[in-house]
Amino acid sequence: MGVSVLYSAIPPSSTLYSRLQREKAISLLVVSLFPYGCGIFRFFEIDPEEVNEILEDVIETHQETFGSELEADRVIAELRAELRLTRKAYPGIEDRRASLEKTSVEIGERLSQELSRRKFANADKIVEKLMFGDQTLAPTLLSREESLGLISRQLVSEGASILRQIDSETLFARNEDREGWCLDHFERWRDLYLSAAEKNEEILVAVA
Repeated sequence: MGVSVLYSAIPPSSTLYSRLQREKAISLLVVSLFPYGCGIFRFFEIDPEEVNEILEDVIETHQETFGSELEADRVIAELRAELRLTRKAYPGIEDRRASLEKTSVEIGERLSQELSRRKFANADKIVEKLMFGDQTLAPTLLSREESLGLISRQLVSEGASILRQIDSETLFARNEDREGWCLDHFERWRDLYLSAAEKNEEILVAVA
């Protein structure tokens, strides 16, 4: 069955991206909120009571980073502003996302087999990077364990080139519900790679 893996494109040229690399509180907040709702760029669109509950829990868990309640409120307000500005500057960024919900193992195995058939060297390693990233978000601020995976622009470009060659119907037939489920997830994931490559974006990754 496998774990659930969540993906969201992020523009490296955005001020949000720049701040994520140098401000631990904002980075930690994005990491903590990433699995909720319909992606980080839509987090504040979910039920306000749920938003408050999640934020309170995050702040309490990482109180040493956020400090006072006033400071925590400032960081949250600044993140909201950055998300809003990023959505305005990069139209559609909130929808450039995908998830492999309990399908990552099956998709990874099928893709590795297909790349091996096509004579790709180290097919398993290629697929692992495509799924979980070749870097981490803000490596100078956060440990690998507390961070998100990051698919670099180079890997996004390489991945798009590889995935563009793959016939999804060949990987997954629709004659069984499970196969159709994997096919749908694979196609959305591939489409994310293609759109992110077209727009020179990177992709954040979380395992939930």
